[in-house]
Amino acid sequence: MKAEKRDEDTQQPIVDSERYDQHKNLIAVIMARFFLRYLNRLYRQFEGDLVLPMVLGEIAHHNIIRLYTLKDGCMEINPKAADYPGRMKHLEPTNAHSISQATSIPRETVRRKIDKLQQKGWVVKNDQGEVTLSETVSDHFTKDLNKKILAELLKTSECIRNLLNPPQTQDPRHE
Repeated sequence: MKAEKRDEDTQQPIVDSERYDQHKNLIAVIMARFFLRYLNRLYRQFEGDLVLPMVLGEIAHHNIIRLYTLKDGCMEINPKAADYPGRMKHLEPTNAHSISQATSIPRETVRRKIDKLQQKGWVVKNDQGEVTLSETVSDHFTKDLNKKILAELLKTSECIRNLLNPPQTQDPRHE
């Protein structure tokens, strides 16, 4: 598996240090609230098994990464793959060893989680042990779960942005 260049390795600071220091405790509380609610949702969604979404996420990431490109720190649909018919049938397969290396989860644990994901119908495993997402997995997560998480993420982001951005002063000519 090719090592990915992480955003934190290349990104310039996007926050004003002074404003961050002024609000860092509140920012920590806002972020913790989001992450705890997110983890609780995952806990319920995956029947108390928080390793399962990690394994599923790594499978998904590995399977679909070539369909997307990273541009200015954001993911975009790869123009070559945007209209690719049947792209779900041409996912890049992965295996328990690669997932274990990516997550530091023991390989045997990853194998058991893959079997559980296969039983749920969320992944497909071939005779060589290669794993890809099933064609129906997104139906399970994109209906409601992603919308709820996205709404909370955007609200959390807005709250933090409001703390980090200096208050806008009105131009006296427009009063």
